[in-house]
Amino acid sequence: MIYTVGNTVMIGKPVKVFVNGNKVDGAYYADTERGIVEFYPQPPRIKKPERDQVYSRTLRGKVTVEPMEQA
Repeated sequence: MIYTVGNTVMIGKPVKVFVNGNKVDGAYYADTERGIVEFYPQPPRIKKPERDQVYSRTLRGKVTVEPMEQA
């Protein structure tokens, strides 16, 4: 299944993303079938000279997505 920021947080279901058992902070796209996660590393870095884009990274492996507990 494909998880994006738009289809999880906006409808009130935030999730945690794991690749090979390691939590990935800043993930904005996760495909559990293909094993791909795209995320923004912290601290964010701006691409130059565009200045309207942020560097992102892609991880591959066994992707699992779990819902966060809401208090």
